[in-house]
Amino acid sequence: MIWTLALVGALIGASFMHHAGGTAVGAALGYLLGRVLKLDTDLQALREELRIQRAVNAATAAKPKVPEAPAEKVEPLQVVPPPSWSVAAEQTPETISRPTAQPPPIPRTPVPAPVLAPSSPSLISNAIDWIRGGNPLARVGIVILFFGGAFLAKYAAEHSYFPIGLRMIALAIGALVLLAVGWGLRNSRAVYAQTLQGGGIAGLYLTVFAATRLYDLLLPSAALALLVLIAVVAAILAVVQNALALAVFGTAGGFMAPILLSTGSSNHIALFSYYTILNLGVFAIAWFRAWRVLNLVGFIFTFGIVGAFRATSYSPEKLLSADGFLLLFFLLYIGITILFALRQKPDLKGYVSGSLVFGLPLATFAIHGSMIEPYQYGLAWSALGFGVFYLLLAGVLHLTRRDNFSLLSEAFAALGVIFGSLAIPLAFDHQTTAASWAVEGAGLLWIGMRQQRWMARAFGVLLQALGGAAFLLDINHEVLGPAVFNRLTIGCAMLAIAGVLSGYWLQRNRETARPWEAGWSIIATLWGLAWWFYGGFSEIVRTLPQYERGADLILLTITAQLLWLYGSRLRWPFARHLTVALLPAAACIGILSGPAHPFIESAAVAWPVLFVIHYLLLYFSDADEDKTTQRLLPWQHAAAFWLLAVVSAWELHWQVDLQMYGVWSVLPWGLTPALLLFLCARASDWPGWPLQSHAKVYQEFVAPPLALWMAFWLAGTNLNSDGNSGNLIYMPLLNPLDIASVLILLCLNLWWKQLSPESALRRQTGASLWPRAAFAGLVFIWLNAALIRALHYGMGTPLTFDGISNSIIVQAALSIFWGLLGFIAMIWSARRSQREVWMVGAALMAVVVIKLFVVDTSGSGTLARIVAFLSVGALLLLTGYLSPLPPRRAEEEPAPE
Repeated sequence: MIWTLALVGALIGASFMHHAGGTAVGAALGYLLGRVLKLDTDLQALREELRIQRAVNAATAAKPKVPEAPAEKVEPLQVVPPPSWSVAAEQTPETISRPTAQPPPIPRTPVPAPVLAPSSPSLISNAIDWIRGGNPLARVGIVILFFGGAFLAKYAAEHSYFPIGLRMIALAIGALVLLAVGWGLRNSRAVYAQTLQGGGIAGLYLTVFAATRLYDLLLPSAALALLVLIAVVAAILAVVQNALALAVFGTAGGFMAPILLSTGSSNHIALFSYYTILNLGVFAIAWFRAWRVLNLVGFIFTFGIVGAFRATSYSPEKLLSADGFLLLFFLLYIGITILFALRQKPDLKGYVSGSLVFGLPLATFAIHGSMIEPYQYGLAWSALGFGVFYLLLAGVLHLTRRDNFSLLSEAFAALGVIFGSLAIPLAFDHQTTAASWAVEGAGLLWIGMRQQRWMARAFGVLLQALGGAAFLLDINHEVLGPAVFNRLTIGCAMLAIAGVLSGYWLQRNRETARPWEAGWSIIATLWGLAWWFYGGFSEIVRTLPQYERGADLILLTITAQLLWLYGSRLRWPFARHLTVALLPAAACIGILSGPAHPFIESAAVAWPVLFVIHYLLLYFSDADEDKTTQRLLPWQHAAAFWLLAVVSAWELHWQVDLQMYGVWSVLPWGLTPALLLFLCARASDWPGWPLQSHAKVYQEFVAPPLALWMAFWLAGTNLNSDGNSGNLIYMPLLNPLDIASVLILLCLNLWWKQLSPESALRRQTGASLWPRAAFAGLVFIWLNAALIRALHYGMGTPLTFDGISNSIIVQAALSIFWGLLGFIAMIWSARRSQREVWMVGAALMAVVVIKLFVVDTSGSGTLARIVAFLSVGALLLLTGYLSPLPPRRAEEEPAPE
C-alpha cells in the first residue's frame, strides 16, 4: 500500500509540476500518506481490541455465581440434556423428571469470541473504508468539488473569461456558503456538516492565496491577516464540534492551495510565512485535542514542501531565511508532540506518535544538513546542537513528573544521545565514526529494553560488535592530536561507555530477557572495560612514557573505584564484583611485566594510592549484604597482603642492592613476609580494622602462604648463600643471615602457637606432627648451614658442594654436630616422655654412625676423623645411660616383682 501511494503521488506530482522536483515531492507525499494510513489502521485495530477486551471483562463480571448446594440430603435427579445452551432450553420443566428443592438452573452468558486485528489493508480497501466512513457521498463530493474549483480557477486564470476580482469573490462566496450551511447542520447531521465546513475552510485558504500570489489583489500583510483569521476559525470550529474531519479538511486544504496554484515563483519567504500560519493553527488545535492524524498531515505537508524547495529552488543566499523557517517549523512540531502526549486519552497513556517523535528530527536534520554541508564542521555543530536540545528537553519533561511524559522524555533522551554521538563522526574521521556506531547500538539496545523488543536489543548488540570490528581495522594508523582528545582515545571511550551501559541495562532487565540473553550482560560489560583499558593504556604509552607504570596503576585504581561506586549506587552487583580483579591486574602490570623494580616510572606514588583505595573499598564492603561479595572478601584481604609482601620485598631488595653488597640485598625477601606474618599471628591483639575485625581470615587464610614463602626462603638462602656481611666482620650466629633466620623461625613458631586447636589448619594437620617436623627440619638446615659458614670464615673450608663433601674438617664437624643434636633430642624427649622425638634423635644418631663408617673412614688416620669417632662414641654411651627409650603412652608400667 505504501509504495503504491508513493507511485501514485509521483505521477500526480509530475503531472502538476512538470519537473523532477514535482515527481520527488509527489512520491514523498504519497509515501508519507501511506504511512499515515498504516498508523491509523493500527490505531483502529488497537481500539477494537480494547473494546473487545472490555466486553469480555464485563461479561465475566456479570456472570452469576453458582449457588451453594442445600444442606439437606437430596435424591439424585435425572436430567435430560438440553438441545442447546440457550436459557429457554435450560429452564424447560420437562427436562427434569422429578421436581425437588433443587435451585433453578444458572443462565449462561455467551462470551464473545475475540476478534483478531485485521492485517494491513491494501490501497483499494483503504480508499473504500474511508469513503464508507461517516457520509460517503459528502466526502466524495467535497473532494471532487475542491479539485474542480481549483481546476476551474486555474483554467479561468489562463483564459481570462471573467474579471479577476469577480472570480475571487465568487470563490470566497462559495466557500462561505459551504461554511454557513455546515454550521447550520452541525446538530442535526454532524458528520455531513463537518465535511461541508472543511470544504469551506479549504476554499477560503485557496481564495486568499490565489488573490495574493497570482493577481496581487491583496497586500501581503492583509493576506497574512486573513490567513490567520481562517486558521483561527478552522481551529475553533474543529475544537468546538470535536470534529477531526473538519480539522483535517481545513488543514489539508490550506496546505494544498499553494501546490495546486503554483506559478513557479521562488518567493519562499511568502510561502513559508503562509505555512507558518497554517502550522500555528495546527498547534492551536493540538492545545485542546490530541488528534494524531491532524498532526501528521501538517507535518507531512510542511516538511514535504520544504524538502521540495530544497531540491528545486534553494540557493546559498537563501540559507538564513530558509533555515530559519525550517527550525521554526521544527520547534512548532516539537510543541505539538508535547501537547499530544499531554492531551492523550487515559486508555492510551504513554503512547507516543513515532512518526512525529522520530520522523521530525530525521526530516529536519536531513534538510538542514543539506543546506549547511558546504561549511566546515557545520554538520557536526548541528548534530551537537540537536543533541543538546533534545537532552535538555528530556530533562525538563522528566522534572515535570507527569506519567504522560515518561516515555516521551525517554525517547527525547535517546534522540539526544544519538545526535550527540553523530556529532563525533561528523567532526572526526571514519575511525571515530565506527565508534559512534557502538553508541547508536547502545541506544537501540536501550529502546529494545523499554519496548520489550528482542530484535532491537539483538541489533543493538550486533551494531556495537560491528563498530568495534570496524574500529580495529584502522587501529594501526598513527595517532595524531592532543592528549586524550584524539580519535583513538575518544573512539575507545565511546566503545567502552556503550558496552558498560549495555551491560547495566541488560542486567537490570534480566527478568524480561530471553534465555539466550542470559550471559550478554557480563559479555557487554567486559567488552566495554576491555576498550576502556585499551584506549587508556595506549594513550599513556603515547603521551606519558616516562610515567607509564604509575599511570597504568592509577587508571586501574580509578576504574575499580568507579565500578564499586556505581555498582553500589545502581544496585549492580557484577560491577562491584569486578573490583576483585584490581589487585591481580595490578600485579600483572607492576610485577609480572618484568620491570627493574616495582616503583619504576612513578609507581612509588601509584602503589600507595592503590592500596589505600583497595582497603577503603574493603572497609565499605563489610556492610554489603551481597553473598558473593562476602565470599570474595577473604580473597581480597589475602591478595592485598600477599601483593604488599611482594612489592615491598622487591623494592627493598632493589634499594638495598644499590647501596650495599653481600647478603644484605637478600634479607628483604625473608624479613618482609616475616613482618606481615607477625601481624597475622597477633591479628586479634591489634586494635580496629582490618586485622582484629578479620583475625581468623588473616591467621588461617592469609598467613599460610606467607609461612610457606618464608620456609622456602630460609632453606634456599641458607643452602645457597655464603652469608657475606659486606663491610661488617663475619661473626658466627651474630651475622645478618643468621639473625634473620632466627627472626623468621620465631615468627613461624609464634604464628603456629597463636592458632587455636579448633582451627581448620590444625585439624588438617592431625596431631601437629607434620608442622613440628617441618619446623625441626628448617632448624636443622639453618644450624648446619651456620656451622659450614662458620668453618668457612674461621678455617677457610670450602662452601661448594664438592668441596664440603671432600673436606675432612667439615665432615668431622658435621658428624660431631649431628651426634650432639641427636644426644640433645634424646635427653630432652626422655625427660618429657615424648617417644616420637626420641626416635628422631635415635635415627639421627644412626645416620651419624653410618656416616662415620661410610664417609669418614676414608680419612681414618686424620686427627679430625679420630675426634669425630671418639666424640660420637662417647655421646652414644652417655645417651644410652641418660635417656632410655620412653614407653608408649598406651603402655602401663610393669608390675614389681
